[in-house]
Amino acid sequence: MDVVQDHPTLSETRHKGRDLHRLGEYLLASHRKTISESGMQGKAEVGELPFKWETDFDFTQFGGWKANQEGSEYERNILVIIPGKNRKEAVIMGDHYDTAYMEDVYDKSEGGTGARLAAAGADDNHSATSTLLLAAPAFLRLAKEGKLERDIWLIHLTGEEFPSDCMGARNFCRNYVQKTLKMRRDDGSFKDLSGVEIKGVFVMDMIAHNRDNAKDIFQISPGRTLESINLGYKAHLVNRTWNKLAAEWNLAPERAGCKRGKRTKDEKTMPAKSLFLPLEGEVRTWEDPTSSLYNTDVMIFSDIGIPCVLFMENYDIHRQGYHDTHDTMENIDLDYGAACSAIAIETVAQVAAEK
Repeated sequence: MDVVQDHPTLSETRHKGRDLHRLGEYLLASHRKTISESGMQGKAEVGELPFKWETDFDFTQFGGWKANQEGSEYERNILVIIPGKNRKEAVIMGDHYDTAYMEDVYDKSEGGTGARLAAAGADDNHSATSTLLLAAPAFLRLAKEGKLERDIWLIHLTGEEFPSDCMGARNFCRNYVQKTLKMRRDDGSFKDLSGVEIKGVFVMDMIAHNRDNAKDIFQISPGRTLESINLGYKAHLVNRTWNKLAAEWNLAPERAGCKRGKRTKDEKTMPAKSLFLPLEGEVRTWEDPTSSLYNTDVMIFSDIGIPCVLFMENYDIHRQGYHDTHDTMENIDLDYGAACSAIAIETVAQVAAEK
């Protein structure tokens, strides 16, 4: 979403400026609406964590980087704070809301033009962003009912993709360690978050592509601490509960005659009701070569010792639909994504509610 200032890109892009800020405004507005509808105005909050894109080397070809240096733009993570009883502790559920360039459009050896155009990002990573939007009303309801022992923070991280290299996660973690973390509210004032201890971080990165050659598997990949392993085990238990309940729900009368869901290429048509999908969540510790921890924002949290877990599909870097023109609904498995989302949401809720 950072328009490269070269001829191949500018000649093919429809927007000469970045759309990332517009997407951020949409997310802020959506969360404000959800907070209002939940009756939690004045208690739950949403705002931004603004910062400047700073690098050791010049990236003048990237429009967003140049605008940051000139002061006409800034970067930001977006944060929703849902209150629990102990306001000095928080559990984080996150995504990254930027997207990558389409490699098949860029790569001239594969027939591309050299243009760096943003992928639609249906899986990477709007699948996770959608989950945060769906999770917000559920967590707000728990907060209103007094069931959260600590805060839940929903964070939309920016700049995970190249050339940013987990920029949003790095900025957040630096401010957390330095105790300079603060959120800018709508009125321009800042909320000091430096006294809050993060008890766990759960980040989702691509959770809606179900591999044809290894179906119904997703990864629960904890960071490099014992506390992270414990969080991964909690997610494993939630996964087992989901599978048990899915089998029961599928026997209900309203599911009679339903079959396994199918992918659709028509994003405007509501798919037919289908069976709930049990999943095999593989707990992949950080040294496991099939863990995708190293390639996501979660690695940054792990590096500073925050207990953390990555929820991710059974990642296949070579598949169609990853960083290309096919990251659209044609490669989304809605039932698989829904199951991953439900497991992630329930895990966060349990960690935030435990005494």
